[in-house]
Amino acid sequence: MDVKKVDLPCAVGNRSVYDMKCHKQFNEKNNSTSYSAEELVELLSRLPAFAPKPVCKFIINGHTLFGKLELKKESSLYIRHKFGKKVVQYRMEQLQSVDILKY
Repeated sequence: MDVKKVDLPCAVGNRSVYDMKCHKQFNEKNNSTSYSAEELVELLSRLPAFAPKPVCKFIINGHTLFGKLELKKESSLYIRHKFGKKVVQYRMEQLQSVDILKY
């Protein structure tokens, strides 16, 4: 990691501001790029069990569904509709798009 002194005064006290540059490249996407439906489902399935699940809009076989992704197993998705009703299973091939509405 390289540290270079920048000639700017710090807002607090008489400290100097340092410019920290890291040479490590990350494979993260920018906020301006969008994820495909499969990538977004994969990211949603990796949320920890104790984290609140986001409300999403799923388009499956041309039908718009609102709910939370509960589980992803191999090529199956388990979505909870109407927030508290039973979990419904769908095939991954049926999924057309996913949008996160509220997190």
